[in-house]
Amino acid sequence: MWFMKWSNDEKLKAIHWMMCFLNLTIILFISVIMYITTLRICDMYEARTFLSTLPCLPSNPLRIMITSVACFPILLFVMRLRHQIQLTTWKLAGSFLLETCLCLIIMQSLSFSTNSILLLVMADLLTYISTNRERALCLAVMIVIYLCGNYDFLSGRFAIVSFNDYLACYNSMTQSVFSSIHNTLASLNIIMFILYMIFLVQEKINESKKFLQMNQELQDLNEQLKEYANIREKMGATRERNRLAREIHDTLGHTLTGLSVGIDACVLMSEIDPAATKNQLSMLAETARNGLKDVRRSVDKLRPDALEHYTLKEALDKMIQEFQGVTDVVIHFVCHLPHLTFDKDEEEVIYRIIQEGMTNAVRHGKAKEIFISIAKENDTLILIIEDDGIGCETIKPDFGLHHMQERIALLQGDIRFYGSNGFVILAEIPIREGI
Repeated sequence: MWFMKWSNDEKLKAIHWMMCFLNLTIILFISVIMYITTLRICDMYEARTFLSTLPCLPSNPLRIMITSVACFPILLFVMRLRHQIQLTTWKLAGSFLLETCLCLIIMQSLSFSTNSILLLVMADLLTYISTNRERALCLAVMIVIYLCGNYDFLSGRFAIVSFNDYLACYNSMTQSVFSSIHNTLASLNIIMFILYMIFLVQEKINESKKFLQMNQELQDLNEQLKEYANIREKMGATRERNRLAREIHDTLGHTLTGLSVGIDACVLMSEIDPAATKNQLSMLAETARNGLKDVRRSVDKLRPDALEHYTLKEALDKMIQEFQGVTDVVIHFVCHLPHLTFDKDEEEVIYRIIQEGMTNAVRHGKAKEIFISIAKENDTLILIIEDDGIGCETIKPDFGLHHMQERIALLQGDIRFYGSNGFVILAEIPIREGI
């Protein structure tokens, strides 16, 4: 029960160390049996009889034990080193190649009596190789080595002294015990490998779920940021309106108060001193003109900066070019008029309508192409903004569309929206001066 309380990572580490212990036990068991059996044969002077049953001369049993036992700690050291150090792709491939070579040396020294040690390398390979293509390629190579690296496959092609040849020197009971131990250890190693794969797959599934959850959280945060940006935009517009309202209120309040008091004084003075009344009216007229200038100055502060430095046509071209530069939308701008010269308020409305139309086309319509056309019919300017976005069958004017309607209404114009096929803005603006 305590094992099930561990995390998948802790389970994987525990199973990995159990596989290491099992493989060391298998190596020691086979090499010790070979060594002890050889000594027993020599002590009983049965070497000639034993050699006559073998397909080839066996290796030195002491060398077998030293080679196999010495290579295994080196194999563990290479695995441990890879755990501690972040390796590049080529160094990682080199480490797996070195591990495979060490496994083959151990297997060859033990006369290929076991190939279960390759499962240890396979487990590491599946853990540390991240890409599916590289993992599949390396796994295919390891499976081929695993299938070909056993005594049954190799004995038909090469002369090899098997572990069973050493067991043949014992009675049937002893052979059965040693063979059972050997098979049990190999089976336990396979079971540990299967358990390792189960928990590894579960760990990968949990990681995928975690990534999906994090991705969903990022999408939710992105949506919240968009909503926050819209709210900030509306709040900014509201603050600017309130600031302008306060400024105009203060200016007009001061001017109108002075005019009201001055006119009252003129009413009283008109019959008593007409000359003084005339002077007073002149002063009131100057006050009114100054107040009007202050109001115009306040309104001019809302004028786009581009219109302060460029003509309307140049400002529109610059805005369209910059907008195309920061988005992947293509904008076609056609002006059917020889030049665009209007009053300041008219230029600002045209500029803002086109600006808002392009923004909405990309933000809400996900458009890839926008068509803008400016033409004239009699004394009316015709402005058309059309896009290839998703459109909107039922149009519910939001802050931006309301703002467009308010701007056009100030110029006694008309604006209509169509969303059945993409989105179309059609604005008609009466012009005060000829073009």
